[in-house]
Amino acid sequence: MPEFHGVFPYLVSPVDSDGKVRTDVLGRLCEDLITSGVHGLTPLGSTGEFAYLNNAQRSDVVQATIEAARGRVPVVAGVASTSSADAAAQARAYQKLGADGILAILEAYFPLDDAQVESYFRGIADSV
Repeated sequence: MPEFHGVFPYLVSPVDSDGKVRTDVLGRLCEDLITSGVHGLTPLGSTGEFAYLNNAQRSDVVQATIEAARGRVPVVAGVASTSSADAAAQARAYQKLGADGILAILEAYFPLDDAQVESYFRGIADSV
């Protein structure tokens, strides 16, 4: 596993009016960021519009980022869901695509106690 250190910017998720991920635009953004010296890339972070993308779009964003990085910097994909099972499935899918790490975000609309929060994150971690 690569060592994580330094700057890992959250990426925007460029989508056209038909809902297709603009992988060319995302690829250029990744290239510009890597050339500028970032230490890693984080697709689907809090600025990645993850809540508005479907599973296929999210996978396209992660795949395009991994392809653009070409192993030069690690890719840490954002995972977020109100469902532990869905979050774990996302993490497994991004791992299979080649993500170097997962940034898990808890989408909670209702109060959770500490054990429930821990269970959510442990479930994601244990799935990959």
